[in-house]
Amino acid sequence: MSRSLPRVALIWSQFAPYHSDRCEAVAQRLEGRAEVLAVEVAPSSDTYAWVPSGDLRHGRKVTLFADANYDRLGDGQRFRAMWSVLRRCDTVFMGIPYSQKDVIALSWLLRFTGTRLVMMSDSKFDDSPRDSRFELAKAVLLAPYRAALVAGRRQADYLRFLLFRRRRVLIGYDTVSVERIRSEIAAAQDGPVPSFEQRDFLYLGRFVAKKQLLRLIRAYAAYVALAGGAARRLVLAGDGPDEPAMRALVAELGLADRVEFTGFLQGAQVSQAMGRALALLLVSTGEQWGLVINEALAAGLPVIVNQQVGATDTLVRNLVNGYVVNIEEEATLVQAMLRMGASRAEWEAMVAASHTMAERGDVARFADAVELLALPADEATLARYRAFEASVLEV
Repeated sequence: MSRSLPRVALIWSQFAPYHSDRCEAVAQRLEGRAEVLAVEVAPSSDTYAWVPSGDLRHGRKVTLFADANYDRLGDGQRFRAMWSVLRRCDTVFMGIPYSQKDVIALSWLLRFTGTRLVMMSDSKFDDSPRDSRFELAKAVLLAPYRAALVAGRRQADYLRFLLFRRRRVLIGYDTVSVERIRSEIAAAQDGPVPSFEQRDFLYLGRFVAKKQLLRLIRAYAAYVALAGGAARRLVLAGDGPDEPAMRALVAELGLADRVEFTGFLQGAQVSQAMGRALALLLVSTGEQWGLVINEALAAGLPVIVNQQVGATDTLVRNLVNGYVVNIEEEATLVQAMLRMGASRAEWEAMVAASHTMAERGDVARFADAVELLALPADEATLARYRAFEASVLEV
């Protein structure tokens, strides 16, 4: 491709299927107008057990350290490798946390050498207690960024608090390919589709403290006591340091025959698990977004979600495609589980609503925002983005 085209890079530390989704969508959208470079620092990390993502069908993917673990690389190694690729780009969308030493140095150097740097973030003010002095320091670290692409309304508000008032802030960051997930579900359906009565509750994610999984298990025990023989099973898909405590609590509460631990699931396995579930449970505190909700809606799943989860603003309407609960009051979760499993008609209405709302979390929203931030505005894209933004901000 001719270098006369602008070069747009999107960089993350490690690619999951949804990172590939976004890069594919952008490369297709900008084909013939920009050269799109998808940059992955390393294919593995200490945090996520994703399998290597492989090449893209569209755009060009570069993995800087093909056989390395991201967390075991030195700051200097990562800085030099990222600089060698990104310095040739016109616009860089940075998906690695801005607070890392190598990213701080890189962001200032890119700014001084003329590269337009766009921050990508799903952080919001209520993720954790905030200290005004620390927030001021963050604002200084973010000075090199010319614009931001964030997940939703609360994330945009937080960036404006961090002195992005005159810099452009667009929403649409946390997205997945709805088409991919639905295709994976269809490919896995080699038998009858599970009936309403055959479906179970599903949690899918890391087993860490902020996910409030011990509270979830206790609430599930209370639900089982109330629902009796009509109680649905609970499927816990994932892994992490809290797993021994979770297993011990399940045994203590006499739930071993009702709770299934599947282990860590990869991309297609996630879609398949959702295709068999009744509803997704996500009751985290400190959850910046919760991409598993995007995936659930693509699968047509209703959700039961804690009000602090970032995706609730854009993707969940209480009593429409799920229930928004307060995990500090576990009774709200118990009642939501009872109601979700009680009425086929209400559940089917929520399934339909989730299918409809899934487009809000599709990669087309991400491609719209990247296009508007990287290239001269296209009127059709701008109109589409403004309609999406208005639908999100109306709440």
